[in-house]
Amino acid sequence: MSIDDHLEFRLLKYIVAIAEAGTFTAAAARLHVSQSALSTQIRTLEDVLGIRVFDREHRTTLTRAGKVLLRYGKEGLKTRKHIVQTIQAIHAGRMTHLRLGFTPFVHKSTLRSVSEIYKELIPDSGIIPESGDNEELTNRIRQDDLDVALLTLPIASDDLQINVLERERMVVCMRADDPLADYDEVPAAALNEKVSIFTYQRHHPAAYAQLMEMFNEIGVTLRPCRPTMNIDHIQWMVREGICYSVIQAGRPLVNGLVTRPIAGVDWTFDTALVAKVEHSNSALSLLIEEVAKHFRQPAGMSEKRPVASVGVRKPARRAGNSPNDHQLGLFGIESE
Repeated sequence: MSIDDHLEFRLLKYIVAIAEAGTFTAAAARLHVSQSALSTQIRTLEDVLGIRVFDREHRTTLTRAGKVLLRYGKEGLKTRKHIVQTIQAIHAGRMTHLRLGFTPFVHKSTLRSVSEIYKELIPDSGIIPESGDNEELTNRIRQDDLDVALLTLPIASDDLQINVLERERMVVCMRADDPLADYDEVPAAALNEKVSIFTYQRHHPAAYAQLMEMFNEIGVTLRPCRPTMNIDHIQWMVREGICYSVIQAGRPLVNGLVTRPIAGVDWTFDTALVAKVEHSNSALSLLIEEVAKHFRQPAGMSEKRPVASVGVRKPARRAGNSPNDHQLGLFGIESE
């Protein structure tokens, strides 16, 4: 037997119980084993692995190694529960197709990745993809008419579980020969009454309202425009020099167009996998766990963020002198 084989799932369950109960005696009562047997098995594991899980001189405080095992144990217990419930549902014929919603703002590659993850988790499973607006899809989730949806933040989320998958920087689209294209970052004042937001007005009014507020806070009034989801039309208007447009950094551009971030801020479009906090779909729970691993975000990043995360950075430029240089310091927004 290798050293790895000694870390049995049963022992992870013991570690979780001891950590939650606070003492070996209380954990033994919960697990229906004797205190001496529990202590012996943990001590044997520690000796085999050459570590200490608990600092017994400080009332069974977890060591650094113990904290790692505790987290792994909790995740393992939760996943095992969902797996058991899922296979029981399959055996009993209660497994239904996953009803997956998505908005027009979600990349096809993201929708494809989530679908493929689910099919790998639950072989021979079915998915019913349905498109709609944010408000429509969130209401359907609350009414149990939809299992989960890929949405763009912000949304009203008191009763919803939000798992941020992707963050794309918000940038300004312009002609390649525009004077502002000489800058690494566009001065905010240069965009006043010249930049438009075409895609959010009709299909995600909450995001549009928040973006208007954010631009207002950096001293920029948006240029009025009629809403459209036709990306080709938007880029044609930019190429004709009619306006600048706010878009996602990863959006493909036609020839003659470039994008630049706005100086002094760092805003992102956030895509999240959204489901009810309280749901009984074990297969959905497995999907949420696996999707979170696949799209893992940097540690410490909040799971509940608005349409944009905002930070202050020193503006930079490539060449030229802006008449608004003296104003750049006024357009910073404090981080959340």
